[in-house]
Amino acid sequence: MRPIIYRKLSRGLLFILIPVLFAACAMVSPQRPEVNLAGLQIREATLSHLNMVADLTVFNPNNVALTVKEVDYSLQLEGVNVAEGRSLAPVEIGARESGQVQLRIATAYWDLLNLVNRLQKTDDLAFTLSGKVRVGGYRILNRTFPFTKEGRIDPQTLRLRRE
Repeated sequence: MRPIIYRKLSRGLLFILIPVLFAACAMVSPQRPEVNLAGLQIREATLSHLNMVADLTVFNPNNVALTVKEVDYSLQLEGVNVAEGRSLAPVEIGARESGQVQLRIATAYWDLLNLVNRLQKTDDLAFTLSGKVRVGGYRILNRTFPFTKEGRIDPQTLRLRRE
């Protein structure tokens, strides 16, 4: 008689646990972080290329902290592909907080020469920053989100900064 009671009890528990597990999985799935270009600085000019740093502000809309493990990106200025690459270090961002991610950019002068005529015709540079953000962290499974951000940036902010 005991085995029948245990089978019925285990089926009842199974019907209760399955919806609870689905609800828990839904709470673990992170929301898409918001990525914005905060600044662009020239760090070094050599004979062959230009080294820049793009500062990104990443907002975490989730109720738990997450780690931005990696950012793959492509940067276009005035429609010209200036650089592609990947962030170097992960960044921890608290729940409902913003964090800074720096991207190192090296671009050849050949790509920048395509911009020269366009720079003389405009006060602001149109930019398109696109790529993927891979996140993970406490209670959050690893997940990758695509992003595209377009806007305008003042060329006067592109000053040579030595560190």
